[in-house]
Amino acid sequence: MYNKQCFDGSLPFVAVIWAERITQPDGTPANAIYVPGDAVLRRRYIAIDGRLSGMFPLERLCLFDEMIHVKLGPESGHGEDFIAEFKRALDANKWEVMGCIDASPQKPASPSPV
Repeated sequence: MYNKQCFDGSLPFVAVIWAERITQPDGTPANAIYVPGDAVLRRRYIAIDGRLSGMFPLERLCLFDEMIHVKLGPESGHGEDFIAEFKRALDANKWEVMGCIDASPQKPASPSPV
């Protein structure tokens, strides 16, 4: 969904999984991580801490953050390029990922003719 809405479908397929615990290579815990794959682990994936499941918008923000790492590269960090891409992608999605939905109120459905 976000690949199409925010990245024009340009991101490669990346599996998304829930994880019981995520630890970064330096040993610090994380809410989510993008693993790009290598010679041993051939499949790339995004892991999101299962404790965030159902915690809108946190679960989506973590996914969104990792999708930006997919686009910019796993070593991109959270510097100026990351922030600029994050904002661009949020604008493309009208900030829906943040729970900011400014849709017009829906009109009640008209009664069906009998």
